[in-house]
Amino acid sequence: MLGIAAALSAVYLGAIAVQVFYRYVLEIPSPWTEEMARYLFIWSAFLAAAVSVGRDDQFHIPLLIEKLPRAGRRFMHVCIDLLQLTFALIMVRYGSLMANRMMMARAPVLPLPQGIVYMVIPIAGAYMAVHIACRLIVPGLRTSRA
Repeated sequence: MLGIAAALSAVYLGAIAVQVFYRYVLEIPSPWTEEMARYLFIWSAFLAAAVSVGRDDQFHIPLLIEKLPRAGRRFMHVCIDLLQLTFALIMVRYGSLMANRMMMARAPVLPLPQGIVYMVIPIAGAYMAVHIACRLIVPGLRTSRA
């Protein structure tokens, strides 16, 4: 998944370079490059966020949790994981509804359904949910927050 996000980011940067070339060298604005770059950025950001959650590597402030006894830390991690799992499942449910609803709408410039842009929400949510559920079932999978 991280490789896909990296590849999309590379194409995103390429689209931005083409846009700059068209606008400032050829002096012909190119609306398709801006739209494509925006969609690629959205996809790469959601996929990278999913990988971060999957690796249990998201930002946290350990000040309170470090002061708890081991059992308290474990309880807090389970509560945090349950909240994250709830959010991921909401992403899957409502992201799927939104993507399905937007399949009939067309992008302003590029010839693709808007639903394809929204499909990254349930995909990233499902990836997150699987990893969080695995962490809840097998506590030894926790990596960065011991």
